[in-house]
Amino acid sequence: MKHGEYEAAEELAADALEGERNRLLRLMEVGVLKHLQGNYSESNQLLSQADRLAYELYTTSVSDLMTRVGTNATLVTYRSNIYERVYIHYYKTLNYLYLAEEAKNSSEFQKHLDAARIEGRRAQILLDENLFQEGSYEEAEEENQKLLTQMLDLFAALNGEVINPRELIFRDNAFTHYLIGTLYERYDELDNARVSYERSARTYENGYVKQYGLDPGMASQAWFDTARILKTQRDNRWQRIAQEKLTSQQQETLQNWNPGQQAQLLVIQEVGMMSPRGELNLWMRLNTQTNQVVISPVLTGDENQKAYQLAWFHYLYADKGLLDVIERLAVDDYIGLIGRNHEKTIPLGPLRNSLDSLGLTEILAGTGVRLTVPMFYYFDPEIKRTRLQLESGKQVNLLNADNLAGLAMAQHLVDAQSEMNQAMAIESMRLVLCVQTGIPAPMCSLTAAATTSADTRLWVTLPNRIRLTRHLLEPGEYKLELISDANSFDVREQQTLNLEAGDLHIWRTRHFAEDPMSEVPAIVQQARAARMANETLVDNQDKVEEKIKEKSEE
Repeated sequence: MKHGEYEAAEELAADALEGERNRLLRLMEVGVLKHLQGNYSESNQLLSQADRLAYELYTTSVSDLMTRVGTNATLVTYRSNIYERVYIHYYKTLNYLYLAEEAKNSSEFQKHLDAARIEGRRAQILLDENLFQEGSYEEAEEENQKLLTQMLDLFAALNGEVINPRELIFRDNAFTHYLIGTLYERYDELDNARVSYERSARTYENGYVKQYGLDPGMASQAWFDTARILKTQRDNRWQRIAQEKLTSQQQETLQNWNPGQQAQLLVIQEVGMMSPRGELNLWMRLNTQTNQVVISPVLTGDENQKAYQLAWFHYLYADKGLLDVIERLAVDDYIGLIGRNHEKTIPLGPLRNSLDSLGLTEILAGTGVRLTVPMFYYFDPEIKRTRLQLESGKQVNLLNADNLAGLAMAQHLVDAQSEMNQAMAIESMRLVLCVQTGIPAPMCSLTAAATTSADTRLWVTLPNRIRLTRHLLEPGEYKLELISDANSFDVREQQTLNLEAGDLHIWRTRHFAEDPMSEVPAIVQQARAARMANETLVDNQDKVEEKIKEKSEE
């Protein structure tokens, strides 16, 4: 995919995601790869199926957990999360916009534009439902001001909890509202456009920028477009927004805005691809002296990988903080206070009787059991910065408008504790069922350890980040260039546009950091050779058919 061999990537993705359990993920992955190939109708067919299936499979079922007991986590049905469902609509919207451009002089043009608007509206309804369930950033801030919430945060910190799920919950998507506002504006539905731009601005401003590490300038950009629409409508509220929310340069640009006489250029750049997920291996055993279940990490790979795994375990699971100190003092475990602790301990108390009745005490006190939970490898995009160069030589930086890797990381952290709970319950149940067959407990433990695995599936063809810039331009022809800075080279793309008065042109592109000096991987060389051979075959076939046609006419 990074080398532009989208057909080969599609074939590999389809092969790797065989089976009904992977159907939703296969539809989403191949749907994006079809989009990147320019097969917009096929992409929409696949993503429409994915949308329906994602709605049906939105919650985890007990049958999935029972499947994990008999097999492992990779054999359960893949179910989407909220941000993936939003981005299904994003790609469908783009597909319809491109189809409308292809059908500009036909009766299909308006049909595709209407469909794009409908997809934007569906995304908006989905976000409205989620906002109703989770609450807005303003409501979350009010909740944080309450005394009880402050007390909970205090004692969570004393207990060593560094992950606050309330701060990670997906509430809304500011970038999607901004794009929806742009669609409404293209339709000349200015009231709806203003509402969407303003919601985007408030979402960026009230928490979205901070939560996902985005550019604060995105809030200013959304406020600018809110004020611009108000000025177009001759609503004097634009002056208040300009004074309170905009920079002096934005205020000057807005003063010179002439609706219908200027053109607009919106550049959207999708950067890289999603960071992968891996496995964190753990070992669970029973300390009969302290009556505690003890979970410790089993580190694998090189030193960097081991350090990352250890950090992940420490911040999400390991015992930390004041209450841990009190427990250790109570059992005279003073030595355990020296250095950083790399264990998670769970006092059993009266639950020890339940372990005895289930037959787990002997197994956990003896060999123990291996657990495997998913771990997210959070990578920054290889393209560090992107600039748009106008014909005059002026360069402007693109703003980070959305962080999909951040969305995935936050969702992963929210789910981390439930993943641990499920792994403990499922592996314990597998052990009990194995022992009940008469197989010795140590053999059951070894068998379970060899077959356990975590679910590392993820919609990887999504971009890592989305960046944008927007400009008001005089009508005319423009030669533009996007310059993306990687570690030691630039990725460049040029575009020539002829903008007319009143135009709102969207230039959307996808970039990967492909070093032209680096060696092309063998699998990519094979894919390119196969594509070139196929193109030659098709070309020859066309020539033969042309010759036959000529002979027939003669």
